[in-house]
Amino acid sequence: MSRKHLATLTACTVVATLGLTACGSSSDDGSSSGGGTVTYMTWETNATNAAFDKTMGAFSDSSGIGIEREEAPNADYAQKLASLILAKKAPDFFWCTAAQGQNLAAEGLLYDWSDKLSSGDGLEESKFSPGSLDLWRTPDGELAGIPTLANTYGFFYNAEAFTKAGVDLPEIGWTWDDLFASIEKLKKDDPKSTPLVTQWPLLDGTTGVSAYSVANGGEPLVDSLIGATSVTADPKLHEGAQRFVDAIAAKEMTGPTYDATSSMAAFSNGNIPLLFGGQWLNQMISQDAPEFDWGYAPWPAGTAASVQPIETNGVCSPATIEDPDAVWDAIAYLETTGFNESMKTVPVAPIAYLPGTEGYYEGLQAQGGKAAESIEATAKYELAAEDKFITSFLDPWAVKEADVEKTSWTPMLDGKKPVDVGIDETVAGIEGLIGQ
Repeated sequence: MSRKHLATLTACTVVATLGLTACGSSSDDGSSSGGGTVTYMTWETNATNAAFDKTMGAFSDSSGIGIEREEAPNADYAQKLASLILAKKAPDFFWCTAAQGQNLAAEGLLYDWSDKLSSGDGLEESKFSPGSLDLWRTPDGELAGIPTLANTYGFFYNAEAFTKAGVDLPEIGWTWDDLFASIEKLKKDDPKSTPLVTQWPLLDGTTGVSAYSVANGGEPLVDSLIGATSVTADPKLHEGAQRFVDAIAAKEMTGPTYDATSSMAAFSNGNIPLLFGGQWLNQMISQDAPEFDWGYAPWPAGTAASVQPIETNGVCSPATIEDPDAVWDAIAYLETTGFNESMKTVPVAPIAYLPGTEGYYEGLQAQGGKAAESIEATAKYELAAEDKFITSFLDPWAVKEADVEKTSWTPMLDGKKPVDVGIDETVAGIEGLIGQ
């Protein structure tokens, strides 16, 4: 069966999953575009889209290939994208998460860019951040998309609060022991405070504690980034979970049900010594202009390795694109030049394709100050790391994994279940999902 026919059949499967009433109509050949114009769609802000419009317009002028950005909805991006794909009206390339890429590729709905990338035409495999391409390779060896924006995760710190408590500032190379010792000392210095606020449910989640295990000589929770077949509850995983449970109980850090809505403002006002989150928070914090020295430190190292997070968004193309060569040229330009130009204006995130991330660093340097320097240093450190862990599971069963965390892992962290019980239930739950 041809890939085109497979895409048509699986489209009906996706429609049923979404609860829609019928498969979308399409042209006879199922093509997604024509007329010599490459179309694309992002989920970015108006300011970032304006920067992309400018740089992709320059690509069009120099290449002779028409380029047109289609408007995306303010909400329900994934739903609109699914509808466009099913109707054979999706843009020639579009922003997507690695999980979306894996799931759509499993349905036969995405173009496989493996041959183009391996040819070295416009992009070089060796210049991607270690591990970033792995998130986009399917179990069958296809390349579901090209990684772009690469989120880092770390700790925004109030340098004055650390100095006041006599605690060393977090920096590249600090360890898990340093982290837990720091929040213990910060708590003693200000007993009414909760020193560490987690703005993102990653640090003490299943994948975060799995990273703790690997960094300290243990095994990861699942055996593979993509196509996991087994689940392991290593003693080091138990050790890490217990440390988080104890820290939460001592109010040295917030728990998994904490409402972090106002955490950025609280940090900017000097009320939080340590805020865990992604590099994109810099955009908001720097605009608040905190009246104290602050910085950004990476994920802690362990006794065996420094295991850093890997999370990339990317661009995907429908399996039915009419002119793959023109689309590839546009994607290659975006990676090598487009992101460099746009991130100078709006430094949101580094790029997995390392030559394309210099513009982001230039944007940070224009911001100036020690905080920007530490964000740049942390981004470079995390992107260069060889040992990586995924920030969320990517296999199709992962959409149900949140229920496992909610019923087993979260109560454990909140002290409502013993650590052994919480971990055993989580392992059993994930094994059940993999088995399905």
